[in-house]
Amino acid sequence: MNNIHVTLNNKFLTYLLSAFLFVFPIHLVFIFFKNLLYDLKIFKAKKINAKVVSIGNISLGGTGKTPTTIAIASFLERKGYSVGIVTRGHGRDNVSNSFLLKDQDWRECGDEVVLLRNNTSSNTHIFVSLDKIFAAEQLSSIGCNVILLDDGFQHRRIYRDIDIVLLGPENQNKRCQLVYPYGMLREPYCYLKRADITISTKSNLTTSKGAVSDHKLSLEIKEEVVSSGSIKTIYELERESRIMSVCSIGDPDSFSRTLNSININVRKKLVFPDHWPFTLKDIKKINDLALKEGLEHIVCTEKDFVKLLEFKNILNVDISAVAQKHQLSKEIEQNILDRLI
Repeated sequence: MNNIHVTLNNKFLTYLLSAFLFVFPIHLVFIFFKNLLYDLKIFKAKKINAKVVSIGNISLGGTGKTPTTIAIASFLERKGYSVGIVTRGHGRDNVSNSFLLKDQDWRECGDEVVLLRNNTSSNTHIFVSLDKIFAAEQLSSIGCNVILLDDGFQHRRIYRDIDIVLLGPENQNKRCQLVYPYGMLREPYCYLKRADITISTKSNLTTSKGAVSDHKLSLEIKEEVVSSGSIKTIYELERESRIMSVCSIGDPDSFSRTLNSININVRKKLVFPDHWPFTLKDIKKINDLALKEGLEHIVCTEKDFVKLLEFKNILNVDISAVAQKHQLSKEIEQNILDRLI
């Protein structure tokens, strides 16, 4: 999968792959037969000696899986569960490595994994691996009685007790409700029937009624920002006018709408592909734009802050990341608890 991700960060190869799949949609045949074989119990999912909760989506692009995983982990730990998280570590080097997360940097484990570590308690165990069954078994063996699968909806080899599917703003757009490359879906919309709980995320960032879901969850921002400079709150950012936004996430439009909603005045925007590994060439581009436009501050996501911070000494601008609140509604919490019993 990581090879596919690298391909999708190359525009020429992206167009080539999209054109091939458009003419020869062999992936649709694979999706159909894989799901059929599991639905008919010809293929059987492997059970783990722990409760397994999958947090996934049905579309390409960001629907908030990582923040929701953080929120669920924190909630379940407050309820007395020992929580482990399985994640593949998108964008990392040596993608075949499997390990229990300790103090690895983002290049070893992936940017989202660092975000998980920074926002969960020291009691949360995080295992990085392409093999979800192996990772879940390792977490179970060290005492985790609930295991969260970060991005697990399409991975049917492992049995899950709860299947949670997140629907982002892109799922509210009917033009996007076709399978890639014809639309933005990973698999046909009808397969949502496998989900136990559906949650419309970022519901405050769209006015469309769109897809019907069990719950809605707004994207809320903390007052405090993560910063390499003197700015500490979003209110201080509001008073600045010489700001550029830098974004390499799956849903950059939602990030822009979020900044607008908290009155951050962005003069210039730089958008990179999801999980983009920033290089010196990118930093030069940022510095050149800042010099040309008289910009003094970068505003970005926490995920991008992790990667940009290593260039702090050569960036000519401060970096400030807006941080999401990781919280669930009482209704979502109760729905999860009822299904875990």
